[in-house]
Amino acid sequence: MTAPTLQITHDPGIVWRVGYEPDPWEWTPWRYATAHGLFDGRWDDPRGEFRSLYTTDSLLGCFLELLAHFRPHDVLLSELDDIEDDGTISAFPEAAPGEVGYEWLTGRIYGSAHQRGRYCFITHSRTIATLAPQFPFPVYGIAPDQVDAALLKDASARVLTQAIARWMYDLPGEDRRDLVDGVEFRSRHGDDIRVWAVFERADDDVHTSHLTSFSDTERVAADTPDLLDAFSRLGLRWHDV
Repeated sequence: MTAPTLQITHDPGIVWRVGYEPDPWEWTPWRYATAHGLFDGRWDDPRGEFRSLYTTDSLLGCFLELLAHFRPHDVLLSELDDIEDDGTISAFPEAAPGEVGYEWLTGRIYGSAHQRGRYCFITHSRTIATLAPQFPFPVYGIAPDQVDAALLKDASARVLTQAIARWMYDLPGEDRRDLVDGVEFRSRHGDDIRVWAVFERADDDVHTSHLTSFSDTERVAADTPDLLDAFSRLGLRWHDV
């Protein structure tokens, strides 16, 4: 099969992730998947056969992605965000919109690493032009001429974006490697924030093989500068339980 002409980017370089101690870079354990064994991220596998690890090009980007659902806007409270929170949000006491409990900090650490690999830049014009005729959009009630960057950024279109992730996961490259190692996309919270979903492969261990040179981790504190910046941009405040 001839490989589709997707826009492929290479070797992102230094990336960041906020996760849980002791290791924020491990694949999210399957026990945090839904009762059907699935994860809810936009670029997760709808069959539950592989996991996706989400990274960003800045620590600020991590916090914006993780905290956006707390924004004090009723219309946004039901939206899912691009980077899932491992099912832990429901464990925290309820707070008013715009408030975040200090429990959110519990166990959270962050760090950087060097990321390699080949990623499909999903909203690039070349990718969209390739997807429109080759991916079966009519199955999802979408005509090819309706395919655009806005559709691929739509948080409510997860059934579609997860299906696209699976389609790309299975694509063979001309060099007998997998065509892509994941997806590169722009955050819905700003096009200046680059985000990657790295696909888990059969030969991966506790980490993806595309990450090396891990930095020492730091605990997320209430006064972490990038966290305070995210709070300011999202209109958030701390809630004392």
